[in-house]
Amino acid sequence: MDRGAWSYPEAVRSSLARYLDLLYAESDRLNLTSVPRRQAWSRHVEESLDLVPARRWLLGERVLDLGSGGGTPGIPLVIAQPQIALGLIERDRAKATFLLRCCAELGLTSARVFSRDAIELARSDGFQTADVLVSRAAVPAPRLLALAGSLLRAGGEGLVHVGRSVSVDLDLSNAAARAGLTELRIETFGSSRLLRFVRLPAG
Repeated sequence: MDRGAWSYPEAVRSSLARYLDLLYAESDRLNLTSVPRRQAWSRHVEESLDLVPARRWLLGERVLDLGSGGGTPGIPLVIAQPQIALGLIERDRAKATFLLRCCAELGLTSARVFSRDAIELARSDGFQTADVLVSRAAVPAPRLLALAGSLLRAGGEGLVHVGRSVSVDLDLSNAAARAGLTELRIETFGSSRLLRFVRLPAG
């Protein structure tokens, strides 16, 4: 399967390119990315879209991007899969403001920005747990699993980018168990290593 964005309609490719323009226009001021512009398409777009073939993305399901920063992988994902309801969690207010502007300029009406700490968000009135959690190296894997336990609904799935140093060892398995997570495994899609897990029912 072609992992690039070239298999998508022109309108999608145009929105993805526009997203990169917005990202790099503010990158230096807000420290949004350290990836050189010449690598932006492969690193920000294609790696984000490695999530697409990893599962079936359903109409209206709630997807949270933990520690979204400059918007990856959430923004490319919702551009390519506009049927999802995306929440971008970014506690840095300046970055959250960028994400709000980015969503507005790209017309991403199914995306919402949460400028809050993830645990505060999970404990807030009216918070709806996610069907799917995505993230891209926002926090170390054990900490991410602890947060995932609070953000995912029972039966919800985590699908997060991890680096080459992450493995499903005893420490990570124990961290998952403490968070009420199971089925922990690493899978490869495109050039991305994705840590997949499922939230157990409470109790």
